[in-house]
Amino acid sequence: MATDKQKEKLIQEAISALKNPYPKDSKNSYAAAVLTDSGNIYSANYYHSDTRSLTIHGEQAALVHAASHGEGNIVAIAVTSNEDLERGEFTAPCHMCKQVLWESRLRSGIPMLVILANPHGETKEVLLDELVPLPWPARKKS
Repeated sequence: MATDKQKEKLIQEAISALKNPYPKDSKNSYAAAVLTDSGNIYSANYYHSDTRSLTIHGEQAALVHAASHGEGNIVAIAVTSNEDLERGEFTAPCHMCKQVLWESRLRSGIPMLVILANPHGETKEVLLDELVPLPWPARKKS
């Protein structure tokens, strides 16, 4: 599980990644940072495609960034955006991102903490298992 110091750094890395959307003139920016079981953090912003269906989301890009460094065991992910949110509101991973996060969690066998951070400096922590109550493929029986 992530320490408080690691969580704080993870959130800061996700927020920092908001500065690098592609293309640069994107109205809204969505970024994420993942913490691996070795303690490394990999962050990324989204890559917008005009076709929309080929856009690579921040969560996906952060997972790929970690994997490209040989790290696939994710213990936590911080997700943020620059959307115009009210206090207490958060941008959560979309369903496609929840699916790739779930598959990563199944491969590693490590429960994944999801930290949502909004522009007001507020955070919300939830386990991925709670965000995906009816996953596919199903949870393995213990």
